[in-house]
Amino acid sequence: MSQLRSQRQADATDPSTWTQAALARMVGASVRSVKAWEAGNTVPRDFHRRRLAKVFGVSVEELGF
Repeated sequence: MSQLRSQRQADATDPSTWTQAALARMVGASVRSVKAWEAGNTVPRDFHRRRLAKVFGVSVEELGF
């Protein structure tokens, strides 16, 4: 997840919008959840996986969860 997010950050026209807090808002999750996903401590539920895929412009399978 963090590699995917980092790549999307690099590709973004305004990388400052790609923060954990901004991502949490975009997918309707808490910052705590985003941190746990990135650390590999938990995986997002299907609802959030679909939203993450949409935000990153990838398929759910490409997220790697």
